[in-house]
Amino acid sequence: MSKSPVTNVAGRRVSSTQRGSNRAIPPPLLRPHARYVALGSSFAAGPGIPAQDHGLCGRSDHNYPSLVAAKLGLDLSDVSCSGATTADVTTTPQGSLPPQIDAVSAATALVTFTVGGNDIGYSADTIECAAMDANGGSCAAVRNSVRTRREVAALPGDLTAMIDHIRARAPSARIVMVTYPKVIPDHPATCAALSLSAPDAAFVASLGRQLETIFTTVAAATHVTLADPYVRSDGHGPCATNSERWIEGATPRSSGAPFHPNENGHIEMASLVIAALGSR
Repeated sequence: MSKSPVTNVAGRRVSSTQRGSNRAIPPPLLRPHARYVALGSSFAAGPGIPAQDHGLCGRSDHNYPSLVAAKLGLDLSDVSCSGATTADVTTTPQGSLPPQIDAVSAATALVTFTVGGNDIGYSADTIECAAMDANGGSCAAVRNSVRTRREVAALPGDLTAMIDHIRARAPSARIVMVTYPKVIPDHPATCAALSLSAPDAAFVASLGRQLETIFTTVAAATHVTLADPYVRSDGHGPCATNSERWIEGATPRSSGAPFHPNENGHIEMASLVIAALGSR
């Protein structure tokens, strides 16, 4: 198969061909007012960042999808929702909400997503670990289990199936996979804002690394565009200064939710999506 490699915003090389194609397919142009659908979980929705829509999803009008839409002049349908899994995107209602993919149609020109962390308990485990550590416990031994390993092993297939669903509904859409920023810095022992013991910080960091590996591997295999804040996150963790911090710790010091991107983080994620899409 002939492939036309392109470089993503993290410096990794991926292919611009569609699966099953024998030639490179140029990405469609995103024209003003093109339809843009944002899918994902809390890392896309932006809980704790003003202004919130006051629904159950913790969705902000200054999350990275909103910033991308404003910058590129796109018509945004943001259905990202805190707590969402890949199943909530493709087939499963999330409470009273329909599967997120219902918002995607043949008219959709751009789809972005950050989802999959909840499939392996990433955010829930991080918050649970901090709570257990505060009470003298530890979560690593409890959550680092056969179940977690099974969830991690299943995620690449679930993400691939989700991308197939998106392409079936919107064959001409640009698809951008946005990775999870690094929550645990490389030297967690020096970051009191984590409120995590060394074993628990190591466990959460390992989940983050596995998510990053899965995302980059699936992006390459499915030939979607990758915007990768994880590899840009060093120096921007929970103990960085206010102006440099992208991720909050156990107790947010600015906007955002515990162990989630703050307003700075969403600005950076939006910039990486725009850079990944290239100039119009």
